[in-house]
Amino acid sequence: MTIRIYNTLTRKLEEFKPLTAGKMGFYTCGPTVYWNAHIGNMRTFVNSDIIRRVFTENGYDVTHVMNFTDVGHLTSDADDGDDKMEKGAARENLSVWDVAQKYINEFIADADLLNIIRPTHTPRATNYIKEQIELVQKLEELGYTYEIPGDGIYYDVSKFANYGVLGGQSLSEKRGGIRIDDSGKRNSADFAVWKFSPTDVKRQMEWNSPWGVGFPGWHIECSAMSMNLLGEHFDLHVGGQEHAKVHHSNEIAQAEPLVGAPWVSYWMHFEWLMLKDGKMSKSVGTAYTVRDLVERGYDPMAYRYLLLQSHYRQPLEFSFESLDASATGYKNIVRKIADLMNSDDMGELDSGMYNIWHDKLLAPASDNMKTAETLVVVQELLKDSTVNPATKLALFEFIDRLLGLQFMDRAQKLVELEKESAPADIVAMAQQRAEAKTNKDWATADALRAQIDAAGWTVLDSKDGYKIIKKS
Repeated sequence: MTIRIYNTLTRKLEEFKPLTAGKMGFYTCGPTVYWNAHIGNMRTFVNSDIIRRVFTENGYDVTHVMNFTDVGHLTSDADDGDDKMEKGAARENLSVWDVAQKYINEFIADADLLNIIRPTHTPRATNYIKEQIELVQKLEELGYTYEIPGDGIYYDVSKFANYGVLGGQSLSEKRGGIRIDDSGKRNSADFAVWKFSPTDVKRQMEWNSPWGVGFPGWHIECSAMSMNLLGEHFDLHVGGQEHAKVHHSNEIAQAEPLVGAPWVSYWMHFEWLMLKDGKMSKSVGTAYTVRDLVERGYDPMAYRYLLLQSHYRQPLEFSFESLDASATGYKNIVRKIADLMNSDDMGELDSGMYNIWHDKLLAPASDNMKTAETLVVVQELLKDSTVNPATKLALFEFIDRLLGLQFMDRAQKLVELEKESAPADIVAMAQQRAEAKTNKDWATADALRAQIDAAGWTVLDSKDGYKIIKKS
């Protein structure tokens, strides 16, 4: 099936054409591991996961690289401020290396909860210092860099004619003219490719280089790691929309003088997850993690389901009300699949019907990752009485591969829970509750439900009566 994606570089929806037939290599800008990734950050990685799944289900052999930034990312894109990793180490009274490993582990745990397939390669910036130094040397030899004494080696954006095109700005707009302060930059958009260690503070992460002891700039890391693991030219580069104007523009400027243009064929950028009052913030306590949601009783798949009901190019407002609605919708689908599993008239797999619905489900996801439209088709499939349970269940196995929502896993667990018989005292309380409801004694009914819940069981009411199931 043809795959189309919106290419940030051209501002067009384009048919994907791989550099190598049957293969697709892509790079995701990963987290800076100085703190937990919040659920807004995780939207990027769920979107990356969907890209991988869509290409895989279309028959591509996918190589996915996602980095861990563990050095060089300063608190400002303007090459000043503290190194985020050093700042994190000071906050937690740990070594930088221990902070990095701690938050790498926590990121992986959150990604696993969201059923994100682990990337093919997850390089750490500190393991590619040699490659980064070599890139800076090559840029220096070609005349693209200059030194600011006591500060570092900087890239001169005036030497790269197409600088800023990815972010939709001309070179003159990005350069901003000659700086009038004492920073030493030739142009305001110039950026560090190697920073010198300060003379008055001992850094935990620093290395010898041809220019003295220091550490790499943030932007050079991704260029070095992606080219090392995906080759000098590769298919797709993705990340949050905030990266287009600075970080990714800088990556292009570093790479294309060395390898030629285009360095990357397609660029995709994901919009933010927002709160009603703005961006999520660690400082004000609104940067919820996946584990925060779990501790509040939510299935991580309910959050993934919420994300997939929107398009990656549209901002998404998060609230616990919207998550509650998503959780209800997700549970309703799981309930219907469990009912299919319990069907007395399963039938046999209808390959013709399977193929028709397979393509109906895959088509919108292949058209610029329109997962919300695929989920509409999921609902249509559930309602179609001409498709037998065996065929629907086979299609849900495909849906889980495509969307990663673990519908079949959750439905199977529900079936197993419902097979477990409640003890006599729980059955008696459920019957008493039903009688209290009949008598409109709501206080007694609510009190009995609370007792049943506290004992690890729950009562599901329906038009036909009620069921007692064990809590998962």
